[in-house]
Amino acid sequence: MKDMLGRLANGLRVTFLGGLSLFWLAPLIPLIVIVPEFVQHIAEIDLGMFGSKDAFNALANDPMRWAFGYFKVAGVILATLAAARFIGGAGKRWWDLRTIAWKQFLIALALNIGSGLVGYAIKEAMDGDVPLVLDYGFQIATLPLLIYLVGPLWGDTSMTLRRAYTVGWIATLFAAFLSMLAFAPAQMLHEYNHTLAMGQSDAVVWGLMVWDSLLVGLMCCWMGAGLAAGYWLGRPPVLDSQVNMAETPEGQPA
Repeated sequence: MKDMLGRLANGLRVTFLGGLSLFWLAPLIPLIVIVPEFVQHIAEIDLGMFGSKDAFNALANDPMRWAFGYFKVAGVILATLAAARFIGGAGKRWWDLRTIAWKQFLIALALNIGSGLVGYAIKEAMDGDVPLVLDYGFQIATLPLLIYLVGPLWGDTSMTLRRAYTVGWIATLFAAFLSMLAFAPAQMLHEYNHTLAMGQSDAVVWGLMVWDSLLVGLMCCWMGAGLAAGYWLGRPPVLDSQVNMAETPEGQPA
């Protein structure tokens, strides 16, 4: 029990303090999403989205907004994976893509995309009225694909698909818990920033959008750090000495 609580405490520390530290240890990682996020905000302001709630709702699906939105979504994914790669073991050489176990990563990526498409097909076939048991059951059944995906990011090929679905469940649940704990409140604040900006003066809107872009960068760093911390059961083995966290390899995934 003491070891479990210690791993939980360290996992939380790695997630939130380790994720925050990327702003000065590897500032390019949060910038991967901060830049496209802010560019999209510029487009939203030019469209007049923050003039009122009605204007925001009317322009939410504007083609110009989504022309930038797709780059923002890609930035979210890439920044999260880069943060996981840094915290998970690559450290300051996170940019050296040669250390990624590409074959296993691409297989895992294909399986994750495939499971998402299957889930979408099920919802379409049932006109969105999917029984909760089936919906949650499918999500739980595909959850181990999460850690099967992140391990190869720092070159770890020990987490095979079979291992993910047998002894990897604890790491899977820990990674999902930490990343969602990082995502949920940050996403709520992200949405609140938009609501708060509606009807405000230009100076207030610009200030809120700068802050919001930084928040999204922080959210991605937290989510990536949470994935890595969960994978290693709270104790990532290879961390730069500048990160004030445990550096022992005791956190080998189950």
